[in-house]
Amino acid sequence: MTFPDPFLPLLIVHIGAGFCAVLIGAMPILTRKGSRLHRLSGRVFAVLMTTLLVCAWGMTALRPNAYFLALSSAASLGLFSGLRVLGRKRPDLRASDRARPVDWIATLGAVGVGLFTVWLALTGHQDTPPQILIALAYGSLSLGGWDLWRFARPLDWPFSPELWTYEHLWKMLGAYSAVWSAFAGNFLTFVPSPWSALWPTVLFQSLSLIWLVSLLVRKRRIAVPA
Repeated sequence: MTFPDPFLPLLIVHIGAGFCAVLIGAMPILTRKGSRLHRLSGRVFAVLMTTLLVCAWGMTALRPNAYFLALSSAASLGLFSGLRVLGRKRPDLRASDRARPVDWIATLGAVGVGLFTVWLALTGHQDTPPQILIALAYGSLSLGGWDLWRFARPLDWPFSPELWTYEHLWKMLGAYSAVWSAFAGNFLTFVPSPWSALWPTVLFQSLSLIWLVSLLVRKRRIAVPA
C-alpha cells in the first residue's frame, strides 16, 4: 500500500500561514504595547507562526535542505523564546520565573543547528548561498547564546525588572523577520540574490536596535528627576 506524499499539503498550509503571518505580524508592532488589540493580534500571530513552523519542520524532515533547516531553527527559537520570556518576567522574585528544562533543550538544540549550519556554509555541502546560511546561523547563535547566559545567571548583568520587555520585542521581531526573509526570498525575486532573502533581517534587526535604544532613553529620562 502506498501513501500520498504529505509534502504538498504541508507546503500549501505553510505558504498560507506565512502570507497571513506577514500581514497579521505588523499589528502587534503598530499597536500600543499591552493593549487588548496588541495581545489579541500577538496571539493570532503566534498561532500562525506555530502552524507555519510545524509545516516547515515537516517539510525539512521529508526533504532535507540547509536553508529550510537554518530558517526553521532561527524562527522557532525566536518565537519560542519570545513567548516564554512573558512567563519569566521576574526571576528575582519567583523561582518559577527561571528557565525550565524545556527552555534549555530548545535553546541548545537551536545552537546546535546554528553550528551545523555554519559548518555547511564553510564547507560548501549545500546549494544555498553561504551568506544566507551564515546570517540565519547568526540569528540562532546570538539569540541562543544570550538565552543560555540568562538561564545560567538570571540575576546578573544586564538584568532589570524591565528586561523581559526588551527581550520580547527583540525576539518576536526576529521571528517576524524570518517570515519576511522566506517571503522575500521566494516572491520578491526582483531583488538580486542573496539580498532578496537578507534585507528583511537587516531591516528588522536595525528596527529592533532603534526601538530598544529609544525605550532605554525614555526610561532614563523618566528616572531622572526634573
